[in-house]
Amino acid sequence: MFNKVRKILKSSVVFLLVFPAYIAAHIAVYFSILHFFPFSMPFEKNIVKLALFLLGSFLGFSIMISTLLAHRWDNHFNRKYYFLSGVWVGFMINLLLFFAFGWIIVLAYGIFGGDPNEKMLGLSAVVGAFLYSVYGIINAFTPVVKRIDVSIKNLPKKWIGKKVVHISDVHLGHIYRDEYLREVVKRINSLRPDAVVITGDLFDGTDGNIDIFIDPLNSLEATKGIFYASGNHEIYLGIDRTFETLGKTKITCLRNEIKMIDGLQFIGIEYPKHKDKINVAKTIKKIPNFKQSEPSILLWHMPTQVSKIRKLGISLMLSGHTHKGQLFPFGMTTRFMFNGYDYGLKRKGNFSIYTSCGLGAWGTPMRTEKHSEIVEITLLKGQASGKNKRKTEN
Repeated sequence: MFNKVRKILKSSVVFLLVFPAYIAAHIAVYFSILHFFPFSMPFEKNIVKLALFLLGSFLGFSIMISTLLAHRWDNHFNRKYYFLSGVWVGFMINLLLFFAFGWIIVLAYGIFGGDPNEKMLGLSAVVGAFLYSVYGIINAFTPVVKRIDVSIKNLPKKWIGKKVVHISDVHLGHIYRDEYLREVVKRINSLRPDAVVITGDLFDGTDGNIDIFIDPLNSLEATKGIFYASGNHEIYLGIDRTFETLGKTKITCLRNEIKMIDGLQFIGIEYPKHKDKINVAKTIKKIPNFKQSEPSILLWHMPTQVSKIRKLGISLMLSGHTHKGQLFPFGMTTRFMFNGYDYGLKRKGNFSIYTSCGLGAWGTPMRTEKHSEIVEITLLKGQASGKNKRKTEN
């Protein structure tokens, strides 16, 4: 009961911080539409204002209404409503972005002189936002395979040239269903991985039947094992429920544990519950069978505490969480928040870190910053520093 209350309070704080900005964005779109598409007749203008206000209010609050419905009743209608309300959020953000470009052009004409065709600017903004949103939806549901090489100084002979497939932030739930997961599993299996690692947010955190994902997950094939560490959305779903479901699969869940496979340590750090803080390096040190001198792959959901983890002697750290901002221009924010470790492969000395932008999406089923991705890592023996020379995407 206490945990539920704490979860509600946390959600309320986030709501109070985000909601004013969300409303302000809708207001900005509202006044932009009225400016770029003027109506000369007062009666006509008032009708349009009222219609826009009512439509905007319905669409704006739909994400909250659909979320409440989807958490209470898992059915086809609520899932579709949840999806469409998420689409609106993404489209509204893109519309605001394109209208901003329109306002910049109007301002430039005001400074340098001239008379812009504002109706054409407005129409271009709407069409541009629509096409950009379609592009974002396609990106969110058509993952690419990103291929990278990672060198590990003391990599055992049995792992040289072997492939580890890394996925993160799938967000299975009301939007990403079992059909999507089956296609992803087929794609992963076609890569013939030696190991598969999942770095959290496998589930979205919405209520509903998550047992539908058991069969597709059991279809994953990897000769040396499938390893999982939890993320923050598993906390929202319920960590006990998460591990109960995954216990019905062949996935090895690493809860502050190590699995030694042919001389390579797979270390999984469990995402802390609620507001609990965790020192990842200290947590790893406390694991009885951790060997600092042995090569290791760390699964930790967030690309944080990187300096301490590197000093611990970890060979390769795999993370997710950031979505690379998911929608433009939020990628600039994640880069600042995560000190440049928000996406991609970074190397320093004998340490490498790869942060995936994820395989699913959250909030809005769109991706305009980066394509959803499956990461294929080929392990090599040698110094970690250096540039990746392989083709990265297909």
